[in-house]
Amino acid sequence: MKDIRLDKLILRDFQGGNDVLVCDGQDTDVYAANGVGKTRLASAVSWLLFGKDSLGRSDFDIKNKDATGQEEHGLEHSVEGELSTDGDSITLKKVYHEVWTKKRGAAKEELTGNTVDHFIDGVPVQEKEYKARIAELAGDEGIFRLITSPTAFPSLHWQKQRELLLAVCGDMTDAQVIASDNRLAPLSGILGKHTIDNHRKILAARKAEINKEMQGIPPRIDEVRRMMPDVTGLDRGMLSVRIAGMETALSDARLRLSGVDNGSAVTDLMKQVAVINNDIQGKELSHYNAVGKDIARITQQINEIVSNKEAAERKARSAREEADGKEHRIHGMAAILDALRAQWIEINAEAFEDDTSTSCPTCGQSLPLDRVQEARDKARKGFNYRKAERLAEIDQKGKGLKEEKERLQKEIDALGAVVMAPESGWHESELQELRDKRDMMKAAAENYFQVDGWALLVGQKAGLEARITAEREGVKEAREVVQQEVDSLDAQLKEAQALVKRFTDREAGEKRIEELRPTRNALPRSLRRARRSCSCATCL
Repeated sequence: MKDIRLDKLILRDFQGGNDVLVCDGQDTDVYAANGVGKTRLASAVSWLLFGKDSLGRSDFDIKNKDATGQEEHGLEHSVEGELSTDGDSITLKKVYHEVWTKKRGAAKEELTGNTVDHFIDGVPVQEKEYKARIAELAGDEGIFRLITSPTAFPSLHWQKQRELLLAVCGDMTDAQVIASDNRLAPLSGILGKHTIDNHRKILAARKAEINKEMQGIPPRIDEVRRMMPDVTGLDRGMLSVRIAGMETALSDARLRLSGVDNGSAVTDLMKQVAVINNDIQGKELSHYNAVGKDIARITQQINEIVSNKEAAERKARSAREEADGKEHRIHGMAAILDALRAQWIEINAEAFEDDTSTSCPTCGQSLPLDRVQEARDKARKGFNYRKAERLAEIDQKGKGLKEEKERLQKEIDALGAVVMAPESGWHESELQELRDKRDMMKAAAENYFQVDGWALLVGQKAGLEARITAEREGVKEAREVVQQEVDSLDAQLKEAQALVKRFTDREAGEKRIEELRPTRNALPRSLRRARRSCSCATCL
């Protein structure tokens, strides 16, 4: 920041006044009664430099006001200052005026806003350029205000004040502060690895969390209270005595109901039926076992015949499939033999073609006749030899295929015998006779009427069952009476138990309310200390 001196200050219609202050760069004292305009001069300097009043407000009244307190329109409000900076002079000026606009179709202009014009040494400049020049002259606004306004520092937040003071005077560590007074020694254990500021933030966050939880406790307590059952007019002791009596009566009624369902007459009759059932089952088992061995023997014979039959059928199917495969191969060999025969005839019909040259391929002179004949005989001999080899090869292939075909045919004939072989050891008529015999023996084994004493026992059983049915019909009305008594006692018991449960639910609700209700011991020790040391409404 440069050395700045105020030479002259000119106000025109600024906050209702027109003033001229001449300082010539010297210290100037301004004395006047209250309300005359001393603060207006300070605000004019601050607005000229930083666009704020003496209290640091950007939004403040600049316009003149009439006797009724209304703003006067159509005026230009300006502040002009002549400054000296390190021997150089500069003139700054701001003009605040209204913007009137006539909208399309309107008869009169309307006030649509306000604007500020900026001048440096009488030359109009943009706001950005003006602020850049101010920053070059005055430096940081905050520092400028602190050294030029006695109200700037007191108006700051205490933390900002503390920060500035520590920046000027220096700071001390938490350990140094604690070591300066023995009474602060316990703080070391409380702070641990945290600084005082960090510990304060931790406590604040914890307090906020606990306060939030505590704010939610009353609604939760109210909800528990609303859900607690009403026990007005109920006597828990009397209900317990009543429940004990009803449980005894209900147990007695159920025993009587069981006696009705299982009366002595019905029980005796059912025991007799059980004895007769054992006798009947014994006779049936003895009768069936007498012929059971013969039935099992015949069944085994039938199973063996069927098993042999199925095995023969499987063998025949396998032989047929194998024979079909061999026949397919024989058909393929026949086609190959036909192709070999055609090839043999074609080769055998080939004749020697004499292409022996009678002249020298190099010089073109005629060769001697004996040499020509020798070459011709050699060529014929080679042709016949190759022809014989090819025919012999075809003959050998054909012979091998023929032998293979004959071998396959013999195997097919052998398989045909298996396929066409008659079923050995059994006939369908014999099998059917065995089945009929077995069915007759089964029918006879299950016909118990021929068993001595069986029909008599069955008749006795039917008579006893009829008597049981009659006995049960006779006790039906008695059972209904006892059942109604059981149902009534059961309903009364459940109603009384539900009333007792109200006390249990209410006790659980009261216990839950006690758990939810905050107590001093629920807070951490550090927060309880904080509350003791603080007298604000929240902590109290």
